[in-house]
Amino acid sequence: MTDISRSTFDRRRFLTMTGVLTAGALALAACGTDDAATGGAAGDGAAKGSAPVETLAFGVVSISDYMNPLTNTSKRVHWITDPVVESLYTYDSSLKSVPLLADGEPEISKDGLTWTIKLKEGVTHHNGDPLTADDVVATVKYVTDPKSTSDWTSFFVGYVKGAEAVDERTVKITVTMPLGVLRSHLTNLPIVHKDFVSRTDTTMGTGPFKIDKVAQGREVSLVRNDAYHGTKPALRGVVFQAVPDPATRLVNLREGKIHIMTDVSPESVGLLKQDSAIKVHEISAPSDLITYFVTDKAPFDDVRVRRALAYAMDRKGVRDIVYGGSAQIAQGPIGPAVEGHDPSIQLYGEGPDAAKAKALLAEAGVASLEFTLMITGDALMKNIGQVLAEGWKQAGITCTLDVLDFSPWVKNWATGEYQMAMTSFESGFGAGRTAFTLIGPMSSKNPLNFGYKNDEVDKLLSEAWATSDDAERADICKKINGILANDAIMMPPVYPRLIVAQRTDITPIDETLMGVSRVAIPPLRAV
Repeated sequence: MTDISRSTFDRRRFLTMTGVLTAGALALAACGTDDAATGGAAGDGAAKGSAPVETLAFGVVSISDYMNPLTNTSKRVHWITDPVVESLYTYDSSLKSVPLLADGEPEISKDGLTWTIKLKEGVTHHNGDPLTADDVVATVKYVTDPKSTSDWTSFFVGYVKGAEAVDERTVKITVTMPLGVLRSHLTNLPIVHKDFVSRTDTTMGTGPFKIDKVAQGREVSLVRNDAYHGTKPALRGVVFQAVPDPATRLVNLREGKIHIMTDVSPESVGLLKQDSAIKVHEISAPSDLITYFVTDKAPFDDVRVRRALAYAMDRKGVRDIVYGGSAQIAQGPIGPAVEGHDPSIQLYGEGPDAAKAKALLAEAGVASLEFTLMITGDALMKNIGQVLAEGWKQAGITCTLDVLDFSPWVKNWATGEYQMAMTSFESGFGAGRTAFTLIGPMSSKNPLNFGYKNDEVDKLLSEAWATSDDAERADICKKINGILANDAIMMPPVYPRLIVAQRTDITPIDETLMGVSRVAIPPLRAV
């Protein structure tokens, strides 16, 4: 989310151009699956005692129809394409950004407005074409073009002026202001072959695997890139299967039809842990529950009303009933896997504080609070909504749930047609550990801000994105997080965990990289 002023783009034009108003429809269209997806022939015979694993089988909830990682930053695309495309920088074992396709650190001009980056020699795309500066330029131009309707435009539009090839192995990126957070963006942005930047049916990069076959919305298979410039994977291939039903995914995992199960439901964790052939990973990752308010309209223009909701929120109920204990009680919007998290904040209790909430409403002159909470129609969000509504009822607050399909939810959210909205939010694939996409909308200049204005937050956000010092940015974001928690803005009930289960006949998934939502496939091999 960018700090583009409304004088530059009117809100609706910005939202349409950057794809926010079409994203919901695209996401729904990408969810198509059929019964054939619940099988898992690629993993047959992989159960304990069979031949060593050569082709890894993933069971995922759904697979996007759009195989271009430049179109969005969701796991439905990036868990599949991350082994296929690579970025200029990557994460080391401590999640520090280090060169990957870049040949060393960037050269940043004294005024901070120009980044010059050299590329490694000898790196080739899957079709044999050498990686050149033209590929980087084509990628950057695509994500800085609002007409591309890419999620990535929110990272670049208004901040990055453009990119040009200085020579075959040198690219120069110019920015509109000092932008230290650009390093994070370039650590996550995939560099795609220049001829594939706008294709949606497939993609091509320089990674250790390449796309072999795509059964749209149902299954994608990858094969090893034997010409890879780095350490070659032991696996011969990877298959991603769309298995929408969580019970079927669980059975397929236990039977060895798949080796890795994503989106494990919290109630399944205990059962899976009893199976010696299964290992469960529960990791704090940039995956959050976020609430939004229209704060330029009553009743949520009054901070006391928002605080009343925050005090009456049943965080413990959401943690224990919905997540089965596999979540952490939340305070401010920034969770433990994102820079700026502050565990010392203890403003709100675990259970509803009805007396405090009633006192705040009385102080605000609100005799009876009734409002609508807009959520998506998936089972998780409906369960969360029901628990919260029951908790608020204890304080005499009436909450009506407005349950929408994802596409109309996105449209209403993007145009401010709601009172309070809640959604799950994943920022790891695009923002890594930075809070860029999470708290960016709280700038009063952001097109997705609906009424919240705090001059101190505006100032701190500008400072946070400008600095190149990660520790300094984390400190600034911690201050912002404290302000937003006190103002009861974007208040999550809990911080969920990323839960992935795997069979023990493959080596363990790197839990450190799971901290930025990545499931690192190339290092995996048969035990």
